[in-house]
Amino acid sequence: MTQLFKCTQCNEYTLEEERCPYCGGEVYNPLPAKFSPQDKYGEYRRAAKRRSRQHNV
Repeated sequence: MTQLFKCTQCNEYTLEEERCPYCGGEVYNPLPAKFSPQDKYGEYRRAAKRRSRQHNV
């Protein structure tokens, strides 16, 4: 299965895993991590999100 990558410099999407063919910049996987019911750090992430919401109100 081929994954889609995004360049950090020009924000173009590519199938190349090493470097962007347009500008030569580094690429990364723009997809979020898969959900896992056994998420060890989910409780901490949700608490941080609640705290950030309280500060933004």
